[in-house]
Amino acid sequence: MNQKYLIMIMGKLSELEARIEALHTTKTEEVLLDSLDMQQLLRCSKSTLQRLRNNGDIPCNKVGRRYFYPKSFFTQEFVNSIIKGEDPSKKFDD
Repeated sequence: MNQKYLIMIMGKLSELEARIEALHTTKTEEVLLDSLDMQQLLRCSKSTLQRLRNNGDIPCNKVGRRYFYPKSFFTQEFVNSIIKGEDPSKKFDD
């Protein structure tokens, strides 16, 4: 009877190991852009980037004295603006 339980437990352990390995391999690492990359991407100055950051318009993480920005956010925002068909040049104040 102990042999039977041991085989069952070993099977479950193998199953758990396979699931953990699958989780580990499917995890994608976040690509972060630094301030210079963001200035080039947004085609803006250092002060404009700082204003966007201070207003909370763009997400960022501060590590030491440097700021990093998640690339996935900006890719998603650009895709969303294309899907919605928003044209910033056609916006005006009421």
